Amino acid sequence: MGITADAKKMSIAQILTDEYNMNILAATSHKARSARELAFMFDIPLASCYRKLRELGTSGLIEQEGSELTSDGKRYKVYRSMIGSVTMVYEKGTLRMKVDMNFRSAPLEIIQNMALPKPREF
Repeated sequence: MGITADAKKMSIAQILTDEYNMNILAATSHKARSARELAFMFDIPLASCYRKLRELGTSGLIEQEGSELTSDGKRYKVYRSMIGSVTMVYEKGTLRMKVDMNFRSAPLEIIQNMALPKPREF
């Protein structure tokens, strides 16, 4: 059974309300950065940073832009945010998000009634 479009939208809403995810997206919006650089910038354990990058990548919010070489010849990946802008409005128990993605014509619109219980995962 695959992930429904509504479930993916809710997942993106949860991802975008995470502080570390937003820090990573902001830091990679103007310049591609490595996991090590991001971990250092935001004092995130490197393993957690890779987990966040994987989560953001799976959701299509960040992409690997390329790879670079260190001075000792080791290769590492660099990532860039795919988000142009995010608008969030909370009104009378409803969260509305509009996510404008770079290189995509239609924005992603998410509407979530915060008063409803969250579906359980089995």
